[in-house]
Amino acid sequence: MAVLAILQPDVRAEARLSSALSGVHEVLVRPTWKALEQAIASGGIDGCLIEVDHPDRATVARRISALRADYPDLAIITCLEGGRSQEYFGLGGLGVDGLVVSDERPTKVRIDVDGALSRARALRTRRHLEGRMASPGPEAIAWAIEHAGPDTSVQRLAAALGHTPRTLRGALQDAGLPGPARILLWGRLVLAAARLGDDQRRVEDVAFSLGYSTTTSFGRAMKLHTGFTPAELTLRGGLDLVLNRLIPPADRGRTSGSGGRRALRAQTIIAAFWLSGCATLGIGGSGVDRSAIENTLEGPRIDQLHVGVLAIDAGSGRTLYDRNGHRKFIPASNQKILITAAAMSLLGADYRFKTEVWATGPIEDGSLSGDLVLVASGDPSWSDRYWERGTAALDALSDSVRSAGIDYIAGSAFVDVSAWDSATVGPTWEVEDLRYAYGSTGGAFAIDEGRLRAVVRGGSSVGSPAEVAWDPLGTHDFVENRVVTVPSDSATRVRPSYLPESRRIQLDGTARLEEVDTISFATRDPVRQASAAWALALQRSGIETEQGWEIGWKAGANVGNGCRSGSLEECAAARRVASLESPPLSELVAGILEPSQNWMTEQLVRALGAEFGERGSWSEGIEVVRRFVVEDVGVDSLDVAPRDGSGLSAYNLVTPRAIVAVLRHMRAGPYGGAYRSAMAEPGEEDSTLERRLDELEGRLFAKTGSISNVNSLSGYLVREGGQEIIFSVLTNGSGLPASEVRGAIDEVVRILAR
Repeated sequence: MAVLAILQPDVRAEARLSSALSGVHEVLVRPTWKALEQAIASGGIDGCLIEVDHPDRATVARRISALRADYPDLAIITCLEGGRSQEYFGLGGLGVDGLVVSDERPTKVRIDVDGALSRARALRTRRHLEGRMASPGPEAIAWAIEHAGPDTSVQRLAAALGHTPRTLRGALQDAGLPGPARILLWGRLVLAAARLGDDQRRVEDVAFSLGYSTTTSFGRAMKLHTGFTPAELTLRGGLDLVLNRLIPPADRGRTSGSGGRRALRAQTIIAAFWLSGCATLGIGGSGVDRSAIENTLEGPRIDQLHVGVLAIDAGSGRTLYDRNGHRKFIPASNQKILITAAAMSLLGADYRFKTEVWATGPIEDGSLSGDLVLVASGDPSWSDRYWERGTAALDALSDSVRSAGIDYIAGSAFVDVSAWDSATVGPTWEVEDLRYAYGSTGGAFAIDEGRLRAVVRGGSSVGSPAEVAWDPLGTHDFVENRVVTVPSDSATRVRPSYLPESRRIQLDGTARLEEVDTISFATRDPVRQASAAWALALQRSGIETEQGWEIGWKAGANVGNGCRSGSLEECAAARRVASLESPPLSELVAGILEPSQNWMTEQLVRALGAEFGERGSWSEGIEVVRRFVVEDVGVDSLDVAPRDGSGLSAYNLVTPRAIVAVLRHMRAGPYGGAYRSAMAEPGEEDSTLERRLDELEGRLFAKTGSISNVNSLSGYLVREGGQEIIFSVLTNGSGLPASEVRGAIDEVVRILAR
């Protein structure tokens, strides 16, 4: 906890402050200036709260000036009562880090104190960096720390430093620093580290205060960009540890990239090589054992496969091994490499999906005279991967609407999905895939990764109907239950069927007597069910909607008071009342590549179509990806024939050399480290390599792929001598158990790793 000393002669005010801050900070009450100064001099005090008139304003000003000179890192906060809040305007000359109104509600007191501590840490960091980097680096990073949270933006940062976003980007580049979006991320991570390691705050409190939707997404961001987990920071220290990791001191910045980091685990060491350009160590070492690879691929049964293998030196591009690298293969989930690379390159690693809610009319006494319009963006993060569940995101957004002063909507809860088309089925998918969770489809507004979870409970007697409950709740009659109870020695087998004429899911099958089972399958009507779930979330927040909910599939629909769907920002009667952003794209890409998540990838495809094409459709998005691979990466147009994003389609075609080219392009780009870290690794929990190639932990970062008769593995690999290679192994037409084919692929990778 941060240690705060309070100098407040009013016993009631001191008690209120102590009560508000205890449990979050360690509070020491000091009755006199002398006692306060002695406590500060003894060390260990992070900040002090000082009554502005004790004993008088002139004395306070003089004493604060002396404290500031002697203890520049100390957070100094003045406090006064709410009835004298107009005096706030006369306190600027004191040079304090913040002001607290002692009779405010406890939450507000804690927020104001945290803001002052952040400001003091920002000033300390600025002083610390001024000798290590050119302007505007120290100023930008200090601002990012002081204002870290969900409301920061590149525009605010640029304006605070007297720049436009474009000129600020150029100035930061001239100083050898990344763009402003990355600086804002650094600010959040540095402040989070201080609150974890120095203040010993709870991970949940830190994550949510800085705008992260879940502790999982916060932990992933911290690990991805600093190499530390929140738990490690809590034990090892905070601000300085992360600051020196993000911005190494000059004397360490000239090392080979591993000298000062040998205590870290292998993955972090490899990442250091990656970032410093030293990943080609060992290039003059032994070559690849070609005969061992050939023996593996020409062994019994495996020799029947169509196999393509290409491995190159990551730095020089020199080919180390090539077998059919120019031939086309069905890639399965290696297709996700093309999609995520295009998305991160074109949108940027810090890109966030943004869902906005607009009021199309005046709001008086809590009543909105018009429609409440949710403008959907296709955000793929509204699921238990980033929230407690998808409906939790809806609840957060609806609570924001209520906080904006709306508790009654005279019109409808209108969901604007006009930026995307209404297709819900991938154009080249097999029909049988559509009923299962891995074949879930989405749209501009969808939750829970397009899945429906049904909890099936067998009845109390054989032949009786089973009980079925489902989540997320949308329309109340969406699921039609036709499951019957069977004896306890039988099996629970439930099969979903989507009925297009009624837009309902029918469940047929059997449930074992009094047994409970949970089954996930594709929703098949994701936008409609998410819109109904949004209406329920508004109800839970205490918001009444007079005219129910409605979906706007096309732009130009009337949403009240002269406003039109697709162009709310142009309507004078409309104003934004709430918004919710996704985690940054780098975290979403990790959520795709590590577990091989199909639904999120398809959302990215259509988002690319909406952003860079004419509409959010599969055809537009796939064309954006194809152009990126051919025009930006430089792959021969005959080497790729993309049809979907996830790789579920057997119509996708790509060559190993195209995949290797994309991986090399990403390695050389600005997001190379983040992209590589987003891939699956051996031993990584919930990743597709969790139980494969354990001996290569910390050295292998790759994407798996598997559909019927197709298996693949492509990525980055560090050999025993330190040489980094990029490889792709694609296999088709096996007719063998997938485990047998994966075993052969893994053996090829082991040989490459020697």
